[in-house]
Amino acid sequence: MRRNMAYSAKPSHLLLFVFFLSSLESILATTREGEALVKWKNSLAPSSFLDSWSLTNLDNLCNWTGITCNSAGSVSEINLSEKQLDGMLSEFGFTSFPNLNNLTLAYNFFSGPIPPAIENLTQLQYLDLSFNYLDGPIPFQVSHLQRLLILNLSQNALQAPNWSHFSPMPFLRILDLNSNHLASNFPEFISNSHSLAILDLGYNNFTGDLVREFTNLQNLETLYLDENSFEGPFPPDVFRLSKLKHLRLSGLLSELETLDLNSNFFEGPLPSNIFKLSKLRYLSLWGNNVSGSISNDIGLLSELETLDLNSNIFVGPLPPNLFKLSKLKILSLYKNNFSGFISKDIGLLFELETLYLGSNFFEGPLPPHVFRLSKLRDLGLRDNRNLFQGSIPIGLGLLTNLRYLSLFSNDLSGYIPSEIGNLKLLKVLELGSNQLTGPLLKIVSNLKNLIYLGVSGNSLSGNIQSDLWKYNDHPTLEYINLSGNHFTGELPTTICNVTSLLLLDLSNNELSGALPNCFGNLADRLLYVNLANNQFRGTIPTTFSRSCQLKYLNMDNNEFEGLLPPSLENCKHLRILDIGNNKIGGTFPSWLYVLGELEVLVLQSNKLYGTISGRSIEDPFRKLRIVDLSNNHFTGHLPIQYFKNMKSTDNLYSYQLSTAVFSFHYEAAVSLIVKGTEYEVANNLHIYTAIDLSCNKFQGEIPKVTGELKWLALLNLSHNSLTGPIPSLLRNMKELQSLDLSSNQLTGAIPPQLTALTFLEVLNLSGNHLSGEIPQKGQFSTFNNDSYLGNSALCGSPLTKKCANTASPPQEVGNVDEDDAGDELTWEAILMGYGCGLICGLSSAYIVLKLGKPWWFVRYVEVLQQKLMKRCLKKGTGRPIRT
Repeated sequence: MRRNMAYSAKPSHLLLFVFFLSSLESILATTREGEALVKWKNSLAPSSFLDSWSLTNLDNLCNWTGITCNSAGSVSEINLSEKQLDGMLSEFGFTSFPNLNNLTLAYNFFSGPIPPAIENLTQLQYLDLSFNYLDGPIPFQVSHLQRLLILNLSQNALQAPNWSHFSPMPFLRILDLNSNHLASNFPEFISNSHSLAILDLGYNNFTGDLVREFTNLQNLETLYLDENSFEGPFPPDVFRLSKLKHLRLSGLLSELETLDLNSNFFEGPLPSNIFKLSKLRYLSLWGNNVSGSISNDIGLLSELETLDLNSNIFVGPLPPNLFKLSKLKILSLYKNNFSGFISKDIGLLFELETLYLGSNFFEGPLPPHVFRLSKLRDLGLRDNRNLFQGSIPIGLGLLTNLRYLSLFSNDLSGYIPSEIGNLKLLKVLELGSNQLTGPLLKIVSNLKNLIYLGVSGNSLSGNIQSDLWKYNDHPTLEYINLSGNHFTGELPTTICNVTSLLLLDLSNNELSGALPNCFGNLADRLLYVNLANNQFRGTIPTTFSRSCQLKYLNMDNNEFEGLLPPSLENCKHLRILDIGNNKIGGTFPSWLYVLGELEVLVLQSNKLYGTISGRSIEDPFRKLRIVDLSNNHFTGHLPIQYFKNMKSTDNLYSYQLSTAVFSFHYEAAVSLIVKGTEYEVANNLHIYTAIDLSCNKFQGEIPKVTGELKWLALLNLSHNSLTGPIPSLLRNMKELQSLDLSSNQLTGAIPPQLTALTFLEVLNLSGNHLSGEIPQKGQFSTFNNDSYLGNSALCGSPLTKKCANTASPPQEVGNVDEDDAGDELTWEAILMGYGCGLICGLSSAYIVLKLGKPWWFVRYVEVLQQKLMKRCLKKGTGRPIRT
């Protein structure tokens, strides 16, 4: 029995013994660390900062100056920065600190070499020996510290080792070797230390080329190579470092002729040392965040031929010495914050071929000396409203070599001077968004080489009949934007001869008459046509061939009649089709289903009638995002099932074309009418969806498939003859922001499940036969009386009618996703038409095409507030209401 008891006690004794050994080892380790520190202290010059370092104070090791311990009492950090310590590292006990992760000895007087034994600090993550007097080669054993995140050896007298012995350091984030005596080629191990974010090799004597050294350093944010002796071609991989924010190159490549730092994230002022690159011929900082003013030292770059500072945030006046760069051919200062007057000395830049001063804050007048620059080919002065005084300077006619001229948005007034007709080589003429008056086309008829003509947003007038439409006179004309003027007359048949056209915008004028039937033939090349808001009449041309390239067709708000031509079925690339506000008749064109790229379909306010039935096509309207069929005479059941594929998309509506002369870019946007104010949403168009079937004669119940439209933002079914209850499945339309079911014959209670629509900002259920208590949760607590008027059996807030003392309808919403809880509203309520006397139709959106350089807007669905007549008249209303 005793033997058993003794045997069972052995494990506990063993545990006690192990614990004792562990404690003893910890004590011994702490003692070894303390003794090593004291030994090193004794090798240094005496310092009062280390008075706490004493063998009699070992029990208090973790409170010694500069010492931090881990939870086991072992030294984890030694930080003696700025303690005026003097001595060497040779007596430091590198083998005595198995848990050390931070060794910081910066800003002292340490001298001598870095001992190779430093490799024994295997847990080290931070090593900072900067601002000392260390010398000798950097030992390759430093690279064995594979856990290092930061290595700072700057401001010493260290020499270059044989870098081929160094290993890559995979976790190293910061390497600072600045201001030493490192004379060698670029260290090889750096190129494979992939995690580097900050690399500073400045103020050394590095040599050799850098052609392939930065390929793998894609995490670099800061790169300082200044004041070295690198040579050879500039490293092209620097331009591929997408995260780079800070770059210092002064002193690098004294023979440098080209410095191109386009489209990065550089910020701060222009480094003054850049002006020491005396052989520089090409300097481009386009598309960064460089700020401050330009130093007058810019004049030191006497060989400079190209200076491109486009799209930064420079400020202040232009330095006088800028105009002494007599070899300058390209000067682009577009889109900055420059100010002040432009010196008459600009006329001294006799070699100048390109001058872009647009989108700044220069003050005028523009010195006439500019017109002496006889070699000038490109002149961009857009968006400088204080640069001009009234009219277009007639001196522009002296620049007979011009091929590009942009005076967009400068508050210019008066006639276009006839001298512009002297610019025979002009390819781009952009005069949009000014206050110009008088005729245009006689002047333009002299410009035989035009590619782009943009005069939108002026008050120009005259008959559209012109030699402009003669192909022999304008064989290169591709873009015409005459929108927003007062042009009159009919389109001549000769327009069909201009087969080079890609874009034609004649919207918002006073044009009339029928379109030539041959007009459809132009679509074999035309991509964009906007004829909205004119007085065109007759039928739409029927000559769209199988080669049709149209992507955008807008004929809104004219007097077109007849049927939609079936030949439009050939336009397989069509993405936006707007024939709203015309007199188009017939039934819903079934061939529309085959337009697989169609995203926006607007047929509102026409004379279409009958039921909408789908072809036997498996996937109708697979890309449709906005459909407006409001204010027609459609009957039968709601055709929701044909639009059930509506969803957001990652396919942004954008297009870009570049030529040797200019680049052309557009992107689509949604403009929302929010409390009477127009807001433009460009970036989110791909997630915006809307259905407007209001002001028709649809009957029957709202189909349950409506609840499957999970991406829908706007649903307007008002002013129809819909019956039955509101489907509770509408709660699944989580993105819904506006719901209008007013002026129907809906019955039953308002489903409490609709309170799950956390983005719902506009609700109109007025003019129905709904009954019961109004739900009070979620967004329903924000709606006012207007949302419910004309439902005599409804009760509860916000109506004044109280509910009877009966059991209230349940307010709980089952299966509400947790992700819905707490969602905040992203924009304010879109104003909808309430009641039978107000506007029906898609009241919250229209699309904008934005075209840039030349910059202008093509609007293709007129805002409802600009309509003169209401879209639909309900029974009992005697006259239209003007808005």
